[in-house]
Amino acid sequence: MTGDQQTPPGHTPGEQPPPEPGSHPEGPEEAAGGSATAADLTPDELAFLHGVFDAAREGRADHLAEVVDRGVPVDLTNSSGDTLLVLAAYHQQHDAVRVLLERGADVARANDRGQSALAAAVFRQDAGIVRTLLAAGADPDDGPKGAVATARVFELPEMLGLLQDPSLRGPRG
Repeated sequence: MTGDQQTPPGHTPGEQPPPEPGSHPEGPEEAAGGSATAADLTPDELAFLHGVFDAAREGRADHLAEVVDRGVPVDLTNSSGDTLLVLAAYHQQHDAVRVLLERGADVARANDRGQSALAAAVFRQDAGIVRTLLAAGADPDDGPKGAVATARVFELPEMLGLLQDPSLRGPRG
């Protein structure tokens, strides 16, 4: 998760922050999350899967609902371990987050840098998505780069207050 002159949790000041979810150059490897590799997929299949990740970033909730309902894994990951939910949360796509959660997206799944959808929403200071993820059971204390750590490192007292409000916690959080 990148931001103007901000240092992500788990990194020291002056250290180059990691790229935001899904921000590194896209190649066939993005669609290779899971057991398949890019070499196992046709160009058309790769293009389709790139489109699914784009739908999460762009908030095309209807498209996400359709493809997940037809068999695309709701927890599909790209080459950085970003799930559709992490991308939708980071890009502040409320309807996409809701659709993915309704279809069983794993709120605890973190990308390869240890960032969860909840940490992404906290970083972006999106109280609506934070509330939605908490209600769905996201654990604000999960991991060294989790939501609470993110709120503390970036000095986000409003976000920390939401994370610490027990009335907002769902079944798992």
